[in-house]
Amino acid sequence: MYKKCLISEVPSPLHIYTALKEHGSAVQTVTYPTENMVEILGTVLTVLENVMSIVAHLESGELYVTKAIKKGVDIDWIRSAGCSLQYQGIEDGIVRGVTRISIPWWCKQKNRSMNKASRQKVLKRKFQILSHQYVNKTVMTLT
Repeated sequence: MYKKCLISEVPSPLHIYTALKEHGSAVQTVTYPTENMVEILGTVLTVLENVMSIVAHLESGELYVTKAIKKGVDIDWIRSAGCSLQYQGIEDGIVRGVTRISIPWWCKQKNRSMNKASRQKVLKRKFQILSHQYVNKTVMTLT
């Protein structure tokens, strides 16, 4: 019953990239999310990214992200789509799935950007040192 809330029976233009995974198969082998599901996941990821920038340093960051998603993302369309009995399980599954996948991904991306910035700072400092030494040698040979 809950599948009709989450899974689209036929691909739509929204699924163009997902459909490429089929590789011309005569039988539909890929599962396509409903448009509501895609929209909700986008909203959930936006909330996650915004909250992570604030709570990433905390030990219980995942709890803060979970609370923010449940409070800030409206998924009541699941109830109106006939899945009211499974609502809580679907909400928990969406939140758990997104946080377990996206929080480590967010941390990895943040570490990469920080490492890149750190490497650029070190490289800039090396260039300053080398250019200063070059300037000093040039001045010394001129005098």
